[in-house]
Amino acid sequence: MKKTTSSRNKKTRNNSNRAFDANSVRILRTVKDPEAFYFYEAIGNPTGEVARNLHDFAEKVKSVRSESLLFHSQRSDFPNWIEKILGDSKLAEQLAQISPSNSADVRTTICRTVENRLDELKQAAPIVLVDQNTAILLSSR
Repeated sequence: MKKTTSSRNKKTRNNSNRAFDANSVRILRTVKDPEAFYFYEAIGNPTGEVARNLHDFAEKVKSVRSESLLFHSQRSDFPNWIEKILGDSKLAEQLAQISPSNSADVRTTICRTVENRLDELKQAAPIVLVDQNTAILLSSR
């Protein structure tokens, strides 16, 4: 009797990979203005910098003033936005553990943590072009 490979098992495996990819795409998506992260230096003192996705957030963290990083770090704004809006509880937990004691260390640690997570997510996600309204699947890995 010839042994056949169950297509059901293959579908299950593929579906679990797709679910992980879908989660990565969701985390990497670009959000609309009401869900974007707005950087402030203090209450009532916006910097004018806005992040609409995780890559944009990483870039803004490199350039905003230290006062803004400390302000948001002390309030846990970064992990809250990343978990509640982008849906990345893993990165949110990592950022929540960063102590806002030294502005140079905070910047370096946040950048390294976010960039490492971006690398992880990009490896798991299909390649997509994302703008504020559209995500296009180019190919899956």
